[in-house]
Amino acid sequence: MQNLWLRGLRAAIFFSALVLIPVVRAEEGMEEATNTLDLVILSMGLNILIALTLLWFVIKHRENFVQNRLFLAIISLLFLANGIHFACESFVQLQGSSLSERSVGFLSATSIFINYYTALIFPLIFILFPSPIFTERHHMVWAGVVVAVMYLVLITISTFELLPFSLVVFLSNLFMILSFMIPVRWYLLYRDSPEQLERNHAVAAGMLGIGILVSQGMFSWPSLFIFGGETLVSTASAGGLTSTAVADTVSWEVVWNHMRFIVSSMFLLYIVFKELTVAKEMVSVPLRFVALVVFFIGIINALVAGLVEDYSLSTLWDFFAIRGTYGLVRPLIIVYLLLKFNLIDMGNPKVRKVARLVALVLISVWVAMVFEIFQAFLPIPQLLSAAIIGVVLAFLIGWEDRVFENVAKESEDSQLYLIDNFVEQDDVSRFIAIGLITMVIGCFMAFIYSGMIL
Repeated sequence: MQNLWLRGLRAAIFFSALVLIPVVRAEEGMEEATNTLDLVILSMGLNILIALTLLWFVIKHRENFVQNRLFLAIISLLFLANGIHFACESFVQLQGSSLSERSVGFLSATSIFINYYTALIFPLIFILFPSPIFTERHHMVWAGVVVAVMYLVLITISTFELLPFSLVVFLSNLFMILSFMIPVRWYLLYRDSPEQLERNHAVAAGMLGIGILVSQGMFSWPSLFIFGGETLVSTASAGGLTSTAVADTVSWEVVWNHMRFIVSSMFLLYIVFKELTVAKEMVSVPLRFVALVVFFIGIINALVAGLVEDYSLSTLWDFFAIRGTYGLVRPLIIVYLLLKFNLIDMGNPKVRKVARLVALVLISVWVAMVFEIFQAFLPIPQLLSAAIIGVVLAFLIGWEDRVFENVAKESEDSQLYLIDNFVEQDDVSRFIAIGLITMVIGCFMAFIYSGMIL
């Protein structure tokens, strides 16, 4: 009886896949099929759902280890920021023509400032996982304060143009590159360790590194060797990191602005090399699989960038290879980490039900995303593609239970160091409050930057 609700949910999704989806998709044209708006909205909903779910875990279940609760709190802020970013983008796409220039400027500025916010959350995530690098409360508190103050300083400088924008990029990149070294150090230090517990930290750091840094150019790693780096430069230029004039030249500014992309790409290549050469008894199949998938998607990304000239197809692929990395790819990897390393109390029946619900939503969103891309590259009748979606979704939902149980079970390769009470229980709520306040201040500064208060 306790699983009756889950069976009902599966039946509802199965019914939607086989009946409702064909009706809707049969009315769509190819132009709509290649529009990224659907994927933006899916990304927005998925990120906000995960953020609110993790906040519920943190606030509702205080019996969890404070170390895990603090990490879940920071991750929830990351997903919430990503959700706001996609919300701004989707609103511009939906209502952009009817909005004033200042309103569009406000939404665009909000997206930029939220991107700064997510970038500066990365250090806190790496500090806390797989195990805290600070073991004393005041060190962790100071780390949070430094990150919050640096974010406020950077957006203040950007809003009032107190310093050249290139200096803001320089400071943010320096801060990010230093934080990227934390998972790199974990992986290099313990991947060949004879101790299972230490190897677990290396694997967790590698998986987290891919999950977070996949948005920092990992899909563009071939740009290190081909095209003279143009793909990487143009990608960052589109995101506002470099001006067109700078992107057309090779200078120290271009090199520095893209240093973080180079660091993340080299980290990926080393993980691929290491996971293919590590001793058989030390192999991590999930990490090897994820690293190879990202590696080969990078090759496909290079082929699409070099060979595909159709604008609609390249636009859809660019969404997946750039923005989709933190909208769709990152949630999948992070949810895996939460389940694999028991960061949420899976022994609690209520928590387990919510976690399974999130897994079902992840499956549904991913099936929709993959078929949107597939439909764009290989047009087939809408009714046929909808039927395929229904069959695949029904299969995955049936298979989900088995995979969920295998991932969530406790085993030797899922253990990590736990530091008891290195912060107070109430500190978790303080971090959440500070994170939300700084996020609101960032949105207010975007309001000022767009000139809407003048």
